[in-house]
Amino acid sequence: MMRRFVLSAFIVVSIGFGITGTAKADFVNGSFETGDTTGWTTTYSSFDSGLNPFGTTYGTGMDGTYWAWLAGYEQDISFSQTLTGLTAGVTYAVDFIMASEAYNSDQIHVSADGGPATTFTAPPYNPGGGINGGFWDVWVSQEFQFTATGTTATIQFDTFGLNSGCCDVGLDNVHLRELTQVPEPVSLIPLCLLAGGMIYRRRKAHQAN
Repeated sequence: MMRRFVLSAFIVVSIGFGITGTAKADFVNGSFETGDTTGWTTTYSSFDSGLNPFGTTYGTGMDGTYWAWLAGYEQDISFSQTLTGLTAGVTYAVDFIMASEAYNSDQIHVSADGGPATTFTAPPYNPGGGINGGFWDVWVSQEFQFTATGTTATIQFDTFGLNSGCCDVGLDNVHLRELTQVPEPVSLIPLCLLAGGMIYRRRKAHQAN
């Protein structure tokens, strides 16, 4: 009887956990395909940054139609977004792609919750190659890692003090990926019930002997 109870409870709790589990956290409009900066907090004017203002004929490799560009040579630019639904103690990766406008190796900073920024660099463009002279033609994948200290985290991309003199760095395909997982208390309930059932069986067997 006890064995049946433990197994039934294990199944019920497991199903309940699957139903009430939280949705996977990710960036809103991480590929900028809304055609605007929905989901992002930005510091720029229409002159010095924006969404692929030159149309879709520049570069290849970005996701869909739109991508963001941060003009480091005019002023300091930032794109930031506060993620929700995170788990404290879990390490996450922010995946994104970036490209240089022209002959410089353009750079971008990425930081979490105002902490130290990591600098990422894209290779120079392909002069005379690709589309329209090769501007923003070489997109590379990058990864920024951080460990959540709570259920939210603000991720910022910026060009503060970078790309002086030239040029505009391209940004696209921004997504969140979980690298490590900390079991939630409710997920441990089935294991506790199973362990309790095993202890009960051993005690019954010992008493029978």
